[in-house]
Amino acid sequence: MFSADITEYYLEHSRPTLTASSTTSLNVPVIESWRCIDIRNQVIIRGRIFNHPKYPAGKSLKSSPIQGCLTKAGRVYVTTKNSMYELGTPHSDCANDVLDWLNYTDHQPIEKVTYWGE
Repeated sequence: MFSADITEYYLEHSRPTLTASSTTSLNVPVIESWRCIDIRNQVIIRGRIFNHPKYPAGKSLKSSPIQGCLTKAGRVYVTTKNSMYELGTPHSDCANDVLDWLNYTDHQPIEKVTYWGE
């Protein structure tokens, strides 16, 4: 797994119009302003943690290596060996790319094209 895999998964499975009443969260800590970082063939997430019983809201967090991703009702979650986190809004450095993708309405499947010699 690479950081691009998690970002792509987030883009494909998150819903930009979620509201507190529109879907139910799994009630796990949420990482806001997050970035994925590749370190020694592993991916970690850095961001600000919210809804965590041990840390104050907004504390900077570095996760342990990410082991998987899942989605439920438009919310995206990542798992580590011992924890699960919901991914909130990506860091502002990444957010424009995410918003551009989510607002792009001409989503069409990409087809493989083979070019033969001329």
